[in-house]
Amino acid sequence: MFKKLLAPLAMLVLVACSDSADTLKVGGKDFSENMILSEMIAALAEAQGIPVDRHIPLGPTALNLDSLKRGEIDIYVEYSGTGLVMLGQPALSDGDKVIKKVRSLYEPLGVTWGKRLGFSNSHGLAMRADRAAELDIATISDLVAHSGSLVIGIEKNFENRPVDGFTPLTARYGMSFEAVKIVESKDRMSLYDALLSDEVDLIEVFTTDGKLDESGVKLLVDDLGFFPAYDAAPLVRADALVRFPSLQESLDRLSGKLDEEAMRKLNRLVDQESFTPRDVALVALVEMGLLENDNILPVNEPIRVSMAPSYKGIAESRQALRAVRKAFPGRHVRLDITQDPLKSVGNGTAVIGLVTTAEFVSLDDKNIPSLRPFEAVGVVGQSYLHIIAFDDAIRSLLDVKTLATGPKGSGSYRAGQLLAAGLGTLTLKPVNEGTDALNITGSSGAEARLILAPLGSDIVKTNLVKGKLIPLAGWGDDNKLGRFPYLRQARIPANIYKKQREAIETLSSQLVLAGPRAFLDVDTERQGGEIVISTSKTTLTDDVVRTLSKSLAAKNGFDPAVPSTQALRMQPPNPPMSINPDALVSILNIIVLIFIVWLVWLYIRPEPH
Repeated sequence: MFKKLLAPLAMLVLVACSDSADTLKVGGKDFSENMILSEMIAALAEAQGIPVDRHIPLGPTALNLDSLKRGEIDIYVEYSGTGLVMLGQPALSDGDKVIKKVRSLYEPLGVTWGKRLGFSNSHGLAMRADRAAELDIATISDLVAHSGSLVIGIEKNFENRPVDGFTPLTARYGMSFEAVKIVESKDRMSLYDALLSDEVDLIEVFTTDGKLDESGVKLLVDDLGFFPAYDAAPLVRADALVRFPSLQESLDRLSGKLDEEAMRKLNRLVDQESFTPRDVALVALVEMGLLENDNILPVNEPIRVSMAPSYKGIAESRQALRAVRKAFPGRHVRLDITQDPLKSVGNGTAVIGLVTTAEFVSLDDKNIPSLRPFEAVGVVGQSYLHIIAFDDAIRSLLDVKTLATGPKGSGSYRAGQLLAAGLGTLTLKPVNEGTDALNITGSSGAEARLILAPLGSDIVKTNLVKGKLIPLAGWGDDNKLGRFPYLRQARIPANIYKKQREAIETLSSQLVLAGPRAFLDVDTERQGGEIVISTSKTTLTDDVVRTLSKSLAAKNGFDPAVPSTQALRMQPPNPPMSINPDALVSILNIIVLIFIVWLVWLYIRPEPH
């Protein structure tokens, strides 16, 4: 009996071993870049006719390396510096020396380092650029004097690295942080959100992170050369190269094809635009001419978000873009930088715009306001009117005759129109947003400048080098608040800007994401001298709007002065049924009642004798 069972079991084992031997098992680490590279290797192997079994992602470095040694996977992409320190070797900054060293160290283990892919991805530390400038920090050594009061964010894998991780880094530089925020490796990109929202002061990054291209993030110089060279290369079992003779050829095709800029672009597609690592890998291989089938290219129109130049790169715009990406997963999100974002939304150039409520308004020749055909779909924050004077004799806006604003159609110009209409004493002078204070006062003759921006804006700080904030007086008089509810009374708190010792009276305008208002039977709408295409087909779906709102997590609702989306309004309960039914129902009820009375009469009538 035992022999009869043994024979089929042996056959199953042989079949299983045969299947395993005939399949290339591709592993990968648990972050976007490594998954992209592993998918590239898998796709190139399949193009050579090699069957592939994907284990992407398998896990962190140690798990991939151990699985490779045991034969549970055949190949994954590793970084030369990581390969060096995983065997307890000291760091080397010369990439050629590092790859030569790891090849000699790993060969006795039956593991081969392939040709380098063309880029190095090092660890690093990054800060918000404004915070680094405030503390005068450019290098990691500059952190030492401030580290005791700083909070750092790192990923768990970096915390546990024994030679080039967090503990050895702090020991090498001699610094200790106030607190450490640790996230799982798969959530590493959330550290950027924590940095930009001031939850942490600096974070651990990879030098090929797509988000490093975002304005406002500064990579600190590793001035002591702590981090080794991390050249990416395939790490493959020697027996896999024997089992699959064409594998080496497919790997060599990828050699030297990627640089850091290209890798940041690919990482950005996954980390910020929600494409899958496999899709990104296939597209890249086609674009590099390594795969011939261009049918695999995803065809998606990008989702364009329009905003003014002054909002590009600030915290509020980053928050808005993150919300849009979550609302449109799998779609490219692109910026449309324009002075009049709602115009771009109206003509179909952009799907959604980041604007202030002041931009919803147009004034006619008689200064009568009308609302442009758009609606707010998500609350992002608040923008403030910053009035900057360049003459010490000017104490408030009432002293200003000529006020410089942004170009015509811009948010600051529209806000300036409302001020001019309300005060009746202002002349507006539109200028380019990049124009500095000296040009404004010299060539245009303006005594002050209006900038509509969130608190702490860099463009405001630049202008305050030559000017000072002045209060907006006189707006609470008469009926200005009722005529122009798109601007609300507010104060710029003291010490928001250098040398600003007191709170400044001003006006504010809610900052929102906006889309076209729905018109069921209207193709075009003319308001304020503008023709705007606005049909029900261009409106954002309720699901998209709800996702935007959830992602933004605004603490306050829409300003009631402008139209807001129906999708987020509270719906009343179903009304009760009418007490008075229609005539037919009344007649039927009477007939039924008569029938019941007749039956009762039949039951109680006296029996005939």
